[in-house]
Amino acid sequence: MVVLGVGLRASSKRSSTVVALDQDSSILSMDTFGEDDELAQFAQDRKPGLISIGAPLGLPLGLCCLESTCSCDFATPQRKGRLSELELSRMGISCFFTNKGSIIRSLIYRGIALRERLQGLGFQVVESYPHATKMILFGDKVPPKNSAASLAFLKERLSPLIAGLDNHMDSNGCDAVLNAYTGLLHTQDGTDVLGDEQEGTLVLPKLPR
Repeated sequence: MVVLGVGLRASSKRSSTVVALDQDSSILSMDTFGEDDELAQFAQDRKPGLISIGAPLGLPLGLCCLESTCSCDFATPQRKGRLSELELSRMGISCFFTNKGSIIRSLIYRGIALRERLQGLGFQVVESYPHATKMILFGDKVPPKNSAASLAFLKERLSPLIAGLDNHMDSNGCDAVLNAYTGLLHTQDGTDVLGDEQEGTLVLPKLPR
């Protein structure tokens, strides 16, 4: 079975990355795409058993959109995001909350649209979060994503887990690999799931007990 991991950008004007991973944790391919049509076609060609997307894929209960001009509001008063995000925060893992003030609103809309489209094509889609995955796998000493040390740190620690890493991959490629690996773990009962299914759950590598 093939698992796809998607490092999704907010805009189609910047290349996103999709990684195909087999059951032996070997990279079969690493490709970039711009438009959502390209990812949909890639999925139809690869026929993955699961697609893991590194972006919010649902809205909090009570919200129909993230527009400040709309009267929709959280079903639970004084909430600032989805349950999965609140749970992450309590674990000490930083994240962007899904609400009307979010600075990643475009990414959220794109992620939701892609989930709906891919599920409509018959694919199983899960939400992953590469920052949380690397914190759980590698501890809290992970260098900041855009720092010079981040890429070298991730490649060194991913190498024992993933075969066929591209030494020239960028940070978005690393995110796609992390998402694919999380998806692979999910197919092997190696994950925990945070959140509420009605607003979108988040898949993480199994947490320390």
